[in-house]
Amino acid sequence: MKTTDKMRDLTLKNMIILVTYVAGLILCLIYFDTILAFLGNMLDISRPFIIGIILAFIFNIPMKYFYNKLPIKETKKRIVISSILSISIIFLVLFLLVMVVLPQIIENVKTLIETMPDIVNKVQQIITYILTEVDMSPETMAKISEFYSNLGQTLLSKLSTWVPSIASGVGHMTAGLMNVFMGCVMAFYMVFSKEKLMRQMKKVGRAFLNEEQYDHVQNVGCLISSTFENFFTGQLTESIIIGVLCYMGCIVLKIPYPSIAAVVIGFTNIIPYFGPWIGAAISAVIIVFVSPVKALIFIIFSSLLQQVESNLIYPHVVGSSVGLSALWVLFAVTIGGGLFGIPGMVFGLPVFSVIYELLKRWINQLIEEKERKIDQNAS
Repeated sequence: MKTTDKMRDLTLKNMIILVTYVAGLILCLIYFDTILAFLGNMLDISRPFIIGIILAFIFNIPMKYFYNKLPIKETKKRIVISSILSISIIFLVLFLLVMVVLPQIIENVKTLIETMPDIVNKVQQIITYILTEVDMSPETMAKISEFYSNLGQTLLSKLSTWVPSIASGVGHMTAGLMNVFMGCVMAFYMVFSKEKLMRQMKKVGRAFLNEEQYDHVQNVGCLISSTFENFFTGQLTESIIIGVLCYMGCIVLKIPYPSIAAVVIGFTNIIPYFGPWIGAAISAVIIVFVSPVKALIFIIFSSLLQQVESNLIYPHVVGSSVGLSALWVLFAVTIGGGLFGIPGMVFGLPVFSVIYELLKRWINQLIEEKERKIDQNAS
């Protein structure tokens, strides 16, 4: 009788859970736009917090190194000193970049602006040569003349529509800088209160999860942390190396705007697979207006540099930190970029690597359970 009552209660519980899930799914489908707008607003509100978590994660990478190397026995003092050293090192690197690289970039941009009239004249000369030397039909000539006559009006109309967009962009940039500032404040708090935050999270986990669930969540958290840490440490190191090599190569080959090309190549190299080619294409477009020959030389040089990066630098610096083959790397970057743009291309690879590792563990566990059942039935 008691067993029957338990089965009835269990069945009733399952029915209540099923009805609740179905009702929730129906409500989500009915109010999908409202829920999506609410989630978007929540994302905007929590953006400084998200930036803070990312910055704290970056600060934590050198902090772990100093924590393990400092000859200080007292744990609290070691945490404080390693945190200060970590933040100081990162800001020192940023300061050096601003003081050394930024003036070079500004100088290159000024040169580009000063030579812009010459570039425009060269383009006009090329167009004039094509129009005079190439035999064209009267219809084609009429279309080209019409295009030139409408070009000025089109540019004026575009400028009139760009002014509000520029003003809006300045507003978004100001809000973005405020978010970064608030994120830095939160990151400092997270870094200095790391041990306290970890204790609080473990306490909440033990309160709401049983022992098996708690161990599983802790293992997944360790997997996520190690995967992202290894990926970004290797990727940032590789980007710096590629940027420096690109700058040195441009100086030796006397390619215009070496600072801009090096920064673009180094920055886009953070994006796996597609990043190097995107950076090379952007830099080549800038260089081609000054010297098409130099642009061709730069394309050849960047192609050779990417071969060196793929075969020598990447295996030793990044290695198998993500544990994915080239096919899955391409898949992760493509899907991430299609869903979330540039951030998806950057974060898509480590996220997919975590999902891939969890699926692999689950499949291996299922296979082991099947083999264990077969062995038990055989015995």
